[in-house]
Amino acid sequence: MTQGPKVSFLIDRATGVPAYRQIVNQVLAALRFGTLAVGDQLPTVTDVVRTASINVNTALKAYKVLETQGITLAKPGVGTLIIRNPYVGQEEAYRAFRDHLDHAIGTAIKAGLSLDDISVVLAGALERFNETRSSHA
Repeated sequence: MTQGPKVSFLIDRATGVPAYRQIVNQVLAALRFGTLAVGDQLPTVTDVVRTASINVNTALKAYKVLETQGITLAKPGVGTLIIRNPYVGQEEAYRAFRDHLDHAIGTAIKAGLSLDDISVVLAGALERFNETRSSHA
């Protein structure tokens, strides 16, 4: 049995990431961390348009992407339901990693780094990791 929506969407227009992609990414993140599960209902398109201040076509596009990926199913009279979680079994790993990052970010901020500084360091670490992984492939 489904219940009301467990997520709401926040759109950050400063990122340059299209709003529909931000919605898709937020659903995927909620699935990764266990906030959403199979059987859960997403907010209606009307609610997304109202709360996220986006165009109806943008909300529809996001929901269509999720449906095309086999993650959701729109059921007339019921709503859009999560039907598959591609991250099942990985929720604890994501949660542990997020907790580790939260601690590291807190430590960096206490040491005087700004969020921009932390973003640069994190981006550099990911780039180095990617280069190392590519050179060993």
